[in-house]
Amino acid sequence: MLLTATMIELTTMQIVLLLAAVGGVAFLYSSVGHGGATGYLAVSALLGITPTVARPGALWMNCVVASIAFWRFQGAGFFDFRVFGALACASVPFAWCGSRLHLEGPTYAVVLGGTLGAAGWLLGWGRRELADTDTRPLAIPLALGAGAGIGLLAGLTGIGGGVFLTPLLILLRWTSARTAAGISALFIVVNSIAGLIGLGAKPFLAPSALIAAPLLGVAAALAGTHFGVKRWSAPTFRRMLAGVLWIAGAKLLLTGR
Repeated sequence: MLLTATMIELTTMQIVLLLAAVGGVAFLYSSVGHGGATGYLAVSALLGITPTVARPGALWMNCVVASIAFWRFQGAGFFDFRVFGALACASVPFAWCGSRLHLEGPTYAVVLGGTLGAAGWLLGWGRRELADTDTRPLAIPLALGAGAGIGLLAGLTGIGGGVFLTPLLILLRWTSARTAAGISALFIVVNSIAGLIGLGAKPFLAPSALIAAPLLGVAAALAGTHFGVKRWSAPTFRRMLAGVLWIAGAKLLLTGR
């Protein structure tokens, strides 16, 4: 994960663990069309990395991993521009606004802790597979409202919003499960870019020790999307990852930082 030069000092072992976690998170999340920001933020929280440092890194990795996920899912025919357009046109400006609020301390801990807890549930247990024909027409007003709300939350916390969007698309039956993954992937990319722009110049510095993180993300995402596009289902892995999100969320809520 790309991190700014203001991060806390990490030991060699912590750096190795962080890079390994980045690869694992990118593999698992990309298989369902996500970028992995909640996973990167969870790992950062467990290592005690500050929000100022963790948010840009998570957004950068989102751009890398979710771009590959979009390329793979869209290339296989799993994308709906009409649904994506309705959601993204509302989410992007709100993601930018959310990133400008610069939440810190207990407030950020509560918002992100609650987000990680909800994301853990949706990722591990909130998904429902649908047949490709089991869909309903898009409700534009509801799509605009959902896009705005997810975009604002994405900007506030430093995520792309896919962990909320994918289950929502499936629950409302607007798309099939794999098409939801393709839409969520590009949704994550545009929201992450908006969030990075909102953060200003801070995201563009990185220590050399972690420069390999995007390369790991690319390799892991290529592997993860290979399985995801071919209908690979891994509920056990997703639920294990959900457990990590809950642990990190509980740490944030209990410590307030």
